[in-house]
Amino acid sequence: MRWIAVLIAALMTLGCATNTNTVKPPTAPPSQEQARVELGTQRPADRISAYRLDGELVRGLRFPDIEAGAHNVQVRFHYEVPGSAGGTGMPGEAQMRTCILGIEYAGFSPGVTYRFVADRLGIRPVGWLESADSQRLASAEILRCGPGA
Repeated sequence: MRWIAVLIAALMTLGCATNTNTVKPPTAPPSQEQARVELGTQRPADRISAYRLDGELVRGLRFPDIEAGAHNVQVRFHYEVPGSAGGTGMPGEAQMRTCILGIEYAGFSPGVTYRFVADRLGIRPVGWLESADSQRLASAEILRCGPGA
């Protein structure tokens, strides 16, 4: 009986240790000369990563801090598409889809942190740029979707 309690405690500890999606390390605010673009999704299973900044490939998963002014930011959005009914009428398995979303925004201000958010409506991806106070500033354009995206 005692080994069951130890097993349950170990599993609970393991579950807490592996749940890194909800805990973010603190980051310093952007400098007063630069803006920051953070990334986020509406669903925990979806993934978003930096792709291009002003046409240049971004090395890493996040955007570097940027100068104030106009910029084109593109992200790679990887999300689950609900399964569709097959010939038998039974729901199929969910599939993963990858899309490139882009936003052209001229108003990046120094010292401000922005957020590029992605979600899906059915199988269609949507995205937008938010200000620090969660106001939508610009909508994303779907640049392409598919296995090579």
